[in-house]
Amino acid sequence: NGSTQNGATDTSGVGLWCYSDGEASLAVRKELANGPVTVSLVGYSLTYNTLDNNRLPTSGLWAELKQDFAGVGGDVNFIRTTVDARKYYEVFSDVIGVLRGQAGNIAGWGSKDLRMLDHFQMGPNLVRGFAPAGIGPRDQTSGTTNDALGGTLYWGASAEVQTPLYFLPKEIGIKVAAFADAGSLWDYRGPTSWDRTGETLTVSDTAGVRSSVGVGLLWDSPLGPLRFDFAYPITKESYDRTQIFRFSGGAKF
Repeated sequence: NGSTQNGATDTSGVGLWCYSDGEASLAVRKELANGPVTVSLVGYSLTYNTLDNNRLPTSGLWAELKQDFAGVGGDVNFIRTTVDARKYYEVFSDVIGVLRGQAGNIAGWGSKDLRMLDHFQMGPNLVRGFAPAGIGPRDQTSGTTNDALGGTLYWGASAEVQTPLYFLPKEIGIKVAAFADAGSLWDYRGPTSWDRTGETLTVSDTAGVRSSVGVGLLWDSPLGPLRFDFAYPITKESYDRTQIFRFSGGAKF
């Protein structure tokens, strides 16, 4: 009993117009069928900073721990913890090394299951060379659009060297970088079946390491820090989605 829109059939059977003509993942459609929810949370962050320059650091350590507690009222219960740390140091004159580590966990508590929509979604923010939501557990059910499902655990590590372009004045603020990234996202905890439709979900979920190498162009522009990265995946799962080029702005170098 699907509905129609512009001559197309909604095969979701949930009375909602889901994207991709109702072929979205069971997990997505089941969450949408539950209707609106209220998320009420409190959180805190702890930051340690010894950087010599917050905009263009060349030495020092920046580290941050964040925790959010959902369930202070509302319809959703979870505890989310993330850690991000970056170490800057001078390798040679005008050559800066950057080491970065990331990790995260989200877990439900009480009698409420953890929603798929609250899982981490990772891509170039963890390993460059992958598309947004391109890493981690994925719906592999036949006939679907193979949506990313997200995971509850992740880690990431990267090493990078940065140096100015010597044939340009330093005042222009342009650097080149070479980097290597590695990381993983896994442990899907969302729904895998739906009694309402009799469907089951085929999930590909592994803690296998994704890695890449690449080069970047960094510009301390008048509008703020800008990055242009080209990355090539070295190790990946067959269902991951890749993205060679990435533009980003406003983040730490």
